[in-house]
Amino acid sequence: MTSASTSSSSAGVKRKALSIDDKLRIIKLLPSSSLRTILKNRKEIEKNAFSGSTKRQKVRNGKNEQLENILLEWFRQARTLNLAVNGPVLTEKANEIAKRLNITDFGGSNGWLDRFRKRHGIVYRKICGEADAVDDNSIKSWKETILPNLLKDYSPEDIYNADEFGLFFKLMPDKSLVMKDETCHGGKLSKDRLTVLTCSNWSGTDKLKLLVIGKSKSPRCFKNVHTLPCDYKAQNRAWMTGSLFIEWVQQLNCEFVKQKRNILLFVDNCPAHPKEITLTNIKLVFFPPNATSKLQPLDQGVIKVLKQKYRKKLVQRYLLEMESVTDAEIPKINVLDAIHYVSIAWDEIKPEVIKNCFNKAYFDNVSQEDPHVLDSDEFRDFEEVYPGYTSIDDQLITNEALELEEIINQATVNDEPDEPSDDEEEYIPPLPSIASTVQSISTLRQALTATDGSENMLLYLGRVENFLLNKYKNNVLKQPTITTFFNPRK
Repeated sequence: MTSASTSSSSAGVKRKALSIDDKLRIIKLLPSSSLRTILKNRKEIEKNAFSGSTKRQKVRNGKNEQLENILLEWFRQARTLNLAVNGPVLTEKANEIAKRLNITDFGGSNGWLDRFRKRHGIVYRKICGEADAVDDNSIKSWKETILPNLLKDYSPEDIYNADEFGLFFKLMPDKSLVMKDETCHGGKLSKDRLTVLTCSNWSGTDKLKLLVIGKSKSPRCFKNVHTLPCDYKAQNRAWMTGSLFIEWVQQLNCEFVKQKRNILLFVDNCPAHPKEITLTNIKLVFFPPNATSKLQPLDQGVIKVLKQKYRKKLVQRYLLEMESVTDAEIPKINVLDAIHYVSIAWDEIKPEVIKNCFNKAYFDNVSQEDPHVLDSDEFRDFEEVYPGYTSIDDQLITNEALELEEIINQATVNDEPDEPSDDEEEYIPPLPSIASTVQSISTLRQALTATDGSENMLLYLGRVENFLLNKYKNNVLKQPTITTFFNPRK
């Protein structure tokens, strides 16, 4: 699996050697103090470059920053829904938010409105009407005229599609009938669900790191966890929101800036995908409303295969654990387990599967997709044994227009981990010692040596062992000073 973060390094961006004359020109252009300040605040400058007008000399936050963040989220959602929002509407909504936040010194003057617009790069534009549904003629026009014109200046390596799907990550086959077509607006089931954002290019050679959205900012299973195979964010309903999407796509844009690449990114038309985002190296294209089931590549089979692979891993784990422990002792799947399994499943998806799904979505009208690439005998057998198991959460909502109260609650929530109820209390195993870890690796090595064709796996296992031992050695070498022994801990 490749990711935006790793692909930049593998791309090998060339450094240009500067001559002494070049360096002198830079020194003359900027005083050393200014240059140091810019380099020190580099990440903050890059972040603010995408949040508003880049012509501003300084980034100033408003007096009521939390109020403005909530108002900005509401505004982005309204624009995604194609609702007309003018100055008086913004001011009225700002006054409503101030009242709910118990802010008594907010006036909502014309001067504040002007400064708010400039801070966030908001301009007034005429809104064109947008149909609620797409007819066959619109789809025909898309695939025969609009799409080819969009694709002509890009190679398959630079054409991407991003799409979210909902996942009941704990669901086992015996629960399927109860939860059929569950949309999960909230309640108890929301704790057992995740939203997963997938993104890949047309050629299938660059599967970006997954973004997983859960309900809790700090799940208990994240204790002692410093590295994840994906990005993780929290939202009180485990939904994608406009703010989360903007943060994700802006970080992706920064990676493509570093790689000096310009790409085309297709996404569906929904409230969580704001249209007015400032991007330099990504051209954001929205599918016609209500047509993603026919036009979006990842919806043509990639997500189905990903969920098949994920659920097969759940069943395999359950069956193996049944052989060694009683039903009462079988550990439940937690968010961390789900993150690892869904990331492994995403890594296993082959480029030809993704390429075929792009072709099925009319990205290539010449070639025809091979249905056997998407529906192997292995997964046909799985579907026969567990009918409906893979598609059980196909209707799971991943985003929706939020009420103002929900936006406020989301902006004011604290970072404390959720307190599970008594029946949801999960066992968090202690961090294994280096000795027990090496013993486990030895057990794995023994199992691999008894298995044909495991030569590469043995090499990988050796690398894992060396990595962990080196980490341990570096920690051990950080010996305490002699004064430590004369000042023991109490």
